[in-house]
Amino acid sequence: MHKIYGHGASEVRALDGIDLQIYPGEFVAVMGASGSGKSTCMNIVGCLDTPTSGQYLFHDVEVGELDRDQLALLRRHYIGFV
Repeated sequence: MHKIYGHGASEVRALDGIDLQIYPGEFVAVMGASGSGKSTCMNIVGCLDTPTSGQYLFHDVEVGELDRDQLALLRRHYIGFV
């Protein structure tokens, strides 16, 4: 998965080819240096943002194809942040 902000000389690659699998029942801690893409990653995982390219599958469903109401339902029933 990739997330790019801006374009040209001001392009920032916030995520550059990450691959993440989280299985049912797992708890995950995201750690890293400032500016390493933690918040961007969590915003995509939490369905608050979308990747520039790549796939985000949740229960074998492509999240990018869901509408706003479906995303809200997914967040409400399956995703939590602390």
